[in-house]
Amino acid sequence: MEVASATRGSLALPFFAALALAAAVIAVMVSYFIDRADLLYSLILPLSYLLLGIIVKYGDEAFDSGVYCQRTAFLLALPAGLWMGAMALLDEGTAVIFIGMLLSLLVAGKYDNIAFRIAFTAAMVLSIAALIVYGHINLAAIAVVFILSFLDEKVDALPADDDHSLKANILRQRPLLKVGVLILCIVGALPSFIYLFAFLSFDFGYSMVDVASTSRCDNGRI
Repeated sequence: MEVASATRGSLALPFFAALALAAAVIAVMVSYFIDRADLLYSLILPLSYLLLGIIVKYGDEAFDSGVYCQRTAFLLALPAGLWMGAMALLDEGTAVIFIGMLLSLLVAGKYDNIAFRIAFTAAMVLSIAALIVYGHINLAAIAVVFILSFLDEKVDALPADDDHSLKANILRQRPLLKVGVLILCIVGALPSFIYLFAFLSFDFGYSMVDVASTSRCDNGRI
C-alpha cells in the first residue's frame, strides 16, 4: 500500500503541475489573442491566480500538517492577502470569484490560524473597497461562487482517507466551483473565459502543493 501511495504521489505531482501551467498558458492566450487585452494584463492575471493557489495551500499545510515552514507561511500571509485584495479591487471578474470564495471559507470556519486570519482581513478590506468602487458588481454571481465554494468544502470531506476510487478523487478536486465558474463564463456573468482558465490554474496549483505535501508526509519528512 505504501508503494502504491508513493507511486500515485509521484505521478500526481507532475500531472497537477502540468495542468496548472497549461491552464495559466491558455488563460494568457485567451486574454491576449481572443479578448485582445493588454499583454501585461494577460500575463499578470493568470500567473497571479496560479501563484496565489500555491501560496494558499502552502500556508494551509504549514499549519495543518506541519510539513512546511510556519514562519514562511506567516510572512507570506499579509502580502498574499493584499495581493488577492488588490486583484479584486482592480479587476471586477476577479472580485466576483475571490469575494465569493473568501466569504464561503469564513462561513466554513477555514480561517483557523493566525496567518489565514491576517490574509483574509487584508483581502476582505480591499474586496469591500472593490464593492464600493464597482457599485454594479454582480451580486448574484458572487452568491453562486459562495454557495458552490461552500459546498465543495463539504464534498471534499466526504471520501474516507483510504478511499482512492475515481469518485473519491473527483470529489477531492472540488468540482462544483469549477463547473460553476464555467457556467458563469458561458452566461456572461464573468466577462471572459480567461477567468475559467485562471481559476483552474489557481485550483490546480493548490492541488499540486497538496500532492507534494502528502508525498512529504508519506516519506516521513515532517
